[in-house]
Amino acid sequence: MSGWFLPSGPLFGLEHVVSLCAQAVSSAAGRLRGCSHCNVLQDRLAIREKELENRVVDAELMESQLEARVCEKAGALVEEIYQAQRDRDQAVMARLRLANEERDEALLRAKHLQQAASELENINPEENDVDLEELLNRVNNADSALGIDRSGAVIVDRLQKARERRKKIIAEEMNAVIEERDNALARCQRLEQDLVQAREQSQTSANNSRHLTAENNQELVLKEDVQAIRRERDRALERSQQLEEEIQTLRTYTSLNQAQCETATSSRRGQTSSSLCSPSQTLHTKPLQPRESPSGLASSPQQQPLLAQLQRLAAEHQSTQAQLQQSQEAAREASDKVHKLERLVEVLRKKVGTGSVRTVI
Repeated sequence: MSGWFLPSGPLFGLEHVVSLCAQAVSSAAGRLRGCSHCNVLQDRLAIREKELENRVVDAELMESQLEARVCEKAGALVEEIYQAQRDRDQAVMARLRLANEERDEALLRAKHLQQAASELENINPEENDVDLEELLNRVNNADSALGIDRSGAVIVDRLQKARERRKKIIAEEMNAVIEERDNALARCQRLEQDLVQAREQSQTSANNSRHLTAENNQELVLKEDVQAIRRERDRALERSQQLEEEIQTLRTYTSLNQAQCETATSSRRGQTSSSLCSPSQTLHTKPLQPRESPSGLASSPQQQPLLAQLQRLAAEHQSTQAQLQQSQEAAREASDKVHKLERLVEVLRKKVGTGSVRTVI
């Protein structure tokens, strides 16, 4: 209390001293409270600084971990790139090996084809103009197996070409016959439709002209024409059926002829192989019989009836076509007559005044 000045005198009593002491105590308490509050703030500041340092350390750790992960991903990506490049290189090498193998195979095939072509070129081209009988005589009179092989190869080639040519001709003729048959059937169907239309028109005209004698006579004539056209249609259908049966028989003959040609070719090959095995025995003990010539292949006794039958079928198709044309003309004439009858009925109705007026076509 030495710092405080206490006045003396009668005006200053005990109360004044007490108030001064209370003020001094309150100021001291305020100072104490301020000091304690500063200590709390310092403690909080220290705690916040520690937390900040911890967060900085954590951030540095996270950054280092992220950098490590990025490095790992980059390494894995580089490894994948290297692996993909190695796979691509392996695939390219495999393709190159496959291409080289295919090239080698193509070269081998080309060599084989070249050898076969050279072997074919060794055959004398003059043999193409030689008769089949002369070739057979050459085989019969050959002194070596090479000559027999060449002559036999030429004979087999001739036979194969003749058979292919014959098959082609027969196939073309059969296709032509079948096409004509289909055309005839289509024409018959169209003719039948025309007949149905003519019948309907004739029926309508008959119903409309029931009381007219002249029209009745014309209807009778028209019906007779329709019946005649129908009979022609029936005959054309029967003829088409007969043509189908003949085509079937022609196919059977063709199959039999092909089988006989194949058996003949196999027997000739067997004789050629037997002549290769024992040429001297074939020359002295079994002379080879003369075979058919190429002209004989084209005009053999087995093919003559086929050609005659084909010619007959062509002629019959032409006649059937002419009959169909005639029937079509008759159908057109019948339709014209029906139109004329309809017009006549309309004119008579207009004159008599019985019935409704129809549109004249």
